[in-house]
Amino acid sequence: MNKDYLKNISKEERALMLKKAQAKRDQKRKAGEILRQNYLDESYHRQLASEYGLRMPAVYISNKEVKYIKRAAKHFGIELKDYLEDCGVETLKQLVAMNPTLSAVEELGLFLEYVKEKK
Repeated sequence: MNKDYLKNISKEERALMLKKAQAKRDQKRKAGEILRQNYLDESYHRQLASEYGLRMPAVYISNKEVKYIKRAAKHFGIELKDYLEDCGVETLKQLVAMNPTLSAVEELGLFLEYVKEKK
């Protein structure tokens, strides 16, 4: 993207872009309302993520976004197959379907607990 892009747009175009961005953020937050928020272990999970040098996803992101678990597994060199086997499922899709109201934060936190237990 051109560095001078924002200098070359009008105030009206900039205002429209900001409005669209805000609408998109509001849409994501609204989608996240069905997810369980403020669960008891959240601070512990965030502490684990900090210890392991991982960034937690936003709270409004559903656990259907499995990329966070995949990245964490790759970070630790853990085979997802082993984690899924210990959870009693064969695929991440099955794991997500078992807990449809979990956020990606909570799902990743549970994975981090698994990692800590295995170390």
